Amino acid sequence: MAIIQGECPKCGKRVLHVNVEHIVGMVDGTSKARCLSYSCIHCNTIMGVQIDPRSKPRLRSSKPPAAS
Repeated sequence: MAIIQGECPKCGKRVLHVNVEHIVGMVDGTSKARCLSYSCIHCNTIMGVQIDPRSKPRLRSSKPPAAS
């Protein structure tokens, strides 16, 4: 199956613009990376997801050791 450029694979409408959202990538329930999601403006079908190349590294909060 060939993907036709410029058309949404679900609704078939011409895609000249997309919705871009900031999302968090998860691995085994733990957030790992800042990502971008691209979706169709007509039917909101997700057309792609990628790691945000312009994001700064996520700050890791260090938890203090549990008091016994």
